[in-house]
Amino acid sequence: MRLRRRQVEYQRLSRRALRLLIVPICLLSLSAVLPTFLMRRGAGPDLFDLTPASPRVDGYLLVAWHELERGYQSLKNGEGLFPGAPARALGYMSEGSEHVNAGQSIRQFILLPDSGGSGDSGQRFGDRMIEVHLQEGKEIRFAPGALVWVRGAWKPLPGNPNGDRPLYVLTEATAESASTTEIAKYFH
Repeated sequence: MRLRRRQVEYQRLSRRALRLLIVPICLLSLSAVLPTFLMRRGAGPDLFDLTPASPRVDGYLLVAWHELERGYQSLKNGEGLFPGAPARALGYMSEGSEHVNAGQSIRQFILLPDSGGSGDSGQRFGDRMIEVHLQEGKEIRFAPGALVWVRGAWKPLPGNPNGDRPLYVLTEATAESASTTEIAKYFH
């Protein structure tokens, strides 16, 4: 009889210990997976393969992300973007080499063709990034993965297309938020 009570008590304690172990493991797993899921769920469309419906908008050359790959033919002979050209790019806001908190006022950020890679600098390529330098006195609130329009003076940089440093810069730039409905208006 005593042995039976001990076995019942042991089983009850074992179930309780198991519950106390499983709940924190589940919560830790959920906290690791949930941010990635939410980031991907809110990710906007990839802009890399889109072609501008018109080469110019409001006097600015419209950037086609796929044309930025080094070696792409449209970048030569003045047919495409050239140093100093007024350019307009649609992309997703990301932090550069320095950490920036969401909501912080900034004058410099990286523009990417997809929002999924905005948090992972290990997945970036130099010819798929544009460094943005806003005009003196102009700032924007940092919103990682936000779709934005940027206008400024185009500047290509030397470097490794497979490297982790941007190979393009928009200087004296302005930036404003954009909506996904604008993608269909300006690209196909």
